[in-house]
Amino acid sequence: MHSIDKLCIIGLGLIGGSIGLAARERRIARKVYGLVRRQSSIEEARRGKVVEVATMDPEEAVQDSDLVIIATPISSMERIATSIKPYLTCGTIVSDVASSKKQVVRKLEKIFHPGIRFVGAHPIAGSERQGMQAARAALFEGAPCILTPTHGTDKDAQKKIVKFWTALGCRVSIRSPREHDRIVAAISHLPHFLSASLVNAAVKALKGEKMVLDYAGSGFRDTTRVAASDAEMWVDIGMDNADEILHAIGVLEEQLAVLEKALKRGNRPAVRSLLSRARTIRRKFNSTPADG
Repeated sequence: MHSIDKLCIIGLGLIGGSIGLAARERRIARKVYGLVRRQSSIEEARRGKVVEVATMDPEEAVQDSDLVIIATPISSMERIATSIKPYLTCGTIVSDVASSKKQVVRKLEKIFHPGIRFVGAHPIAGSERQGMQAARAALFEGAPCILTPTHGTDKDAQKKIVKFWTALGCRVSIRSPREHDRIVAAISHLPHFLSASLVNAAVKALKGEKMVLDYAGSGFRDTTRVAASDAEMWVDIGMDNADEILHAIGVLEEQLAVLEKALKRGNRPAVRSLLSRARTIRRKFNSTPADG
């Protein structure tokens, strides 16, 4: 049943913790280790049975691992990759879960070459809740996962990463790092920053947060749900994928300009067309159980 002898997860937050829970529940790995930064995280991982062994020692965590998943904030990935490299066996597969790829893949491929087989990956699953306490084994069920191999990616390692994420419940697809970053800028990064901007705009328009908190209904709450996510994580994402996010903002501004023009001219058919087109596409999402 076990396709992996030892799996190591670096960072046991929402994504890393959910990987650990899912890998154990589905018996994907015989041993599941976790590398954490604090003693309290070791105790939390033990109580939640997120991994079998949680440690603050990088050598203990990654040594003899078949697969290492780096599930930390983007800003720390380069440092972590450098720190664990001396303890990895030649041929070990390393992957990640970063929400932006072009820069991450370039940096990590450079660190691990030659000898260690790196394959970039991004499971598009998540929640506004963060931390190990939010982890759940079913997080990846039906979620998209984009792998971002390059010309230097080991083909056997790529196949094993496809198998790994499929076993966790994901729908796996292959894209270049650049394609990935443009896709997630439009369907993940822009919506997050737009959500935060909507909250700030509502507070400014109503001259304070009291009116927003008192009267915001389910529509506003649903639209701005992800604005409650960890700010520091999204600063990392915004800085790392700035070019593609800016491109997506430009496209959004074009759409808002169309709406603004139609409203100013009292053009009901134009407003109806915009809303109807979006409604038709959005209703198709009901059969797509992705989150994040």
